[in-house]
Amino acid sequence: MVFFGFLLVCSFAFAEWQLGYGKSGTEPDGFRDIKWGTDISTLPDMEYVRTDPSYGGVKRYIRKGDKLQLGAAKLERIAYGFWKRKFCNVLIYTKGFTNWYGLKETTFEKFGKGHQDNEFIEEYGWFGTKTWMRLEYNEFSEEGMLWMQSVEIKKQMEEWQKQKAKEGAETGF
Repeated sequence: MVFFGFLLVCSFAFAEWQLGYGKSGTEPDGFRDIKWGTDISTLPDMEYVRTDPSYGGVKRYIRKGDKLQLGAAKLERIAYGFWKRKFCNVLIYTKGFTNWYGLKETTFEKFGKGHQDNEFIEEYGWFGTKTWMRLEYNEFSEEGMLWMQSVEIKKQMEEWQKQKAKEGAETGF
């Protein structure tokens, strides 16, 4: 039952880009000039930062010479995520309301307004067949973030997680 609920949510989510929450034809297939699934070995300008333990390890990198600017927004950092050596997500961080607002306006200009569940909370989502995106702002910490994720690699990560749970259930008790 939970699985069918998830499928229903995903089906609706995929349609959202087409239902007016995002500009038609703007769904990205990666970030800047790196496509989802690109192997880290082909990107010599990446510098390893740390490993997030999620899904057995998502390695985070920064890109040497990366322009830390999007529109009027000065970015704090851009963190590129690689799972099993494949480019799977990117996290773009801002600090301060002015930079957050610049990132928000640039993102809206590029992709449309996205879907906002609660008009009083600065969180927006775009859900496509290649990319899921989330833009959010915390007014207390004054930190903003744009998160972009490969849909296909996210599915692979979830399958990996299910397999590990199955193995643990079979041999761990």
